[in-house]
Amino acid sequence: MKDVLIEIKGTQQYPDREPDVSTFTTMGQFSVDEKVIKLIYKESEMIGAKDVTSEITIEGDTVTLARRGGMESRLTIAKGRRYSCLYNTPEGDFVIGIYGESLLTEFTQNSAKIHMSYTIDVYSGLLSKNIMEIKIKEI
Repeated sequence: MKDVLIEIKGTQQYPDREPDVSTFTTMGQFSVDEKVIKLIYKESEMIGAKDVTSEITIEGDTVTLARRGGMESRLTIAKGRRYSCLYNTPEGDFVIGIYGESLLTEFTQNSAKIHMSYTIDVYSGLLSKNIMEIKIKEI
């Protein structure tokens, strides 16, 4: 695992509202082998994620986002597929549907870019359209 600087930009578009854009920069660890990409970092307390570690794993066209600690969840995003995932919040647990629209990855010797778009639904009703852009730079 390499020590890296991570920049994450998330955009959530809710029906009948302006998009909500958030950015977050942190340090973390990153590894790439021939089949699996792994990124591990601490979440921001500013979003209510105290003592939460996130691990993003990319294998082929499937992304798994696992959160452990003060907030537990495991989301699976794959292009062209819908997954039901248990999502833990301070208000309680609920099941959400995630449909992967796109996944693009770009790597160089010392950096990486990950771009994914997906929708989230609750009880089959659209909750939001989401874009996550991650920039990774070796330090």
